[in-house]
Amino acid sequence: MEQIFREDLIWLDETFEDKDQFFDKIGKRLYEKGKVKESFADGLKSREAVYPTGLKTESYEIAIPHTDVEHVREVSISFVRFKETVLFSHMGEPEIQVNAKFAFVLGVKEPSQQVEVLSTLVLLISNEAEMAKLEVLNSPAQICALLNEFFKEHIQKGLK
Repeated sequence: MEQIFREDLIWLDETFEDKDQFFDKIGKRLYEKGKVKESFADGLKSREAVYPTGLKTESYEIAIPHTDVEHVREVSISFVRFKETVLFSHMGEPEIQVNAKFAFVLGVKEPSQQVEVLSTLVLLISNEAEMAKLEVLNSPAQICALLNEFFKEHIQKGLK
């Protein structure tokens, strides 16, 4: 299986005023890398307003923003570790606020891929030992290796 995560799509200790600024900046970065269309950031905002992406475990709060496939040029998953948490609404209960420390931004081309990636990410965020490593590793190369190894062991199908 090819590598799902790439070092140049991993950003550490980033600061954003709020999730809209985060969506704008990540959308611009991914657009400049040819991964998404210009509409990606607006697509993230629209989808997040209707289907929030914040999740909580006992120890970690994360967000998994994604949008519809028409905003995506190439499959990618970006990882962002926030320096200061960013507020998202909870995926299942939008009235609950999530102070996300991490975000996995999905760019998938097929709806079936989205389900597979989301279930693998849920396994990851439920794994406290792996999440603790994501909190302390200091290089995109180390995080990239950890995430690719986890996905290699847990995902059922390759992403193309």
